[in-house]
Amino acid sequence: MYTSQQLQKGSEIFFHLLKNKTIPCKDTLAFEYIDNPDIRQIVNTLAAEGGLRIFNTLENIHLISNAYGSMFSNSYTQMKLRYKGLKKKKYFYLANIIICIFISEVDKEKNIRIRWEEEGITYYKLESLVTSTLESWKKRHNESQDFSKNWGIAIEEIYELWNDDFSDYKNSQSGEIEVTRTTNNKFNFIYQSFKPLVDQGLVIDNRRELKIIPKIELYERLDNVYHSQDRYDEIMKLIRDTKEEGINA
Repeated sequence: MYTSQQLQKGSEIFFHLLKNKTIPCKDTLAFEYIDNPDIRQIVNTLAAEGGLRIFNTLENIHLISNAYGSMFSNSYTQMKLRYKGLKKKKYFYLANIIICIFISEVDKEKNIRIRWEEEGITYYKLESLVTSTLESWKKRHNESQDFSKNWGIAIEEIYELWNDDFSDYKNSQSGEIEVTRTTNNKFNFIYQSFKPLVDQGLVIDNRRELKIIPKIELYERLDNVYHSQDRYDEIMKLIRDTKEEGINA
């Protein structure tokens, strides 16, 4: 049987994770979770009951949702209520492709990652990569519609959205590039796409320098969750092969 103090502490850690998604391992709550097996079991049981799971690295403890059967996973309906920029499914699809293209650039070998943490990817580079990737995919779709079907990507919808519905970036009245208050342009949609990752503390959106910077928490998620998924590996390979083909064309 657990003591009331253990149950209280386990609940405190769980709801802290539920709110913040991570706890740094140097935090006192992390010490309680790592060093006390009874408290750890309480937290893990609470997570499992909600369709969640916990993993910890040398830097952080993470709480993530299971792919299926979680009462806390975000359906598209919930997502669009919170993030107004993802108002239709095609916006959600395009945002996911933009994030995947960003990740394909930063998910490098560990000895290279420090550079990406310092420099990040600029909005300019990301906009160019998205444009060239979608151009290549649209060409392959026109040659064979099996391409879209086989990959499960709505090529026509997201291509038209990116190229027809969104203009190039816009300057504010002061002459600076404004990504938050302008709408219907590519830089603003990049900003909208990364809001969920910013809210989870996985990336930094440096709007002053127009950069998206990966955090160690993002790499921990990739290493412990996505690198074991075949679909992730397939999409990353498709994006990188597309980029390589463009360079050699």
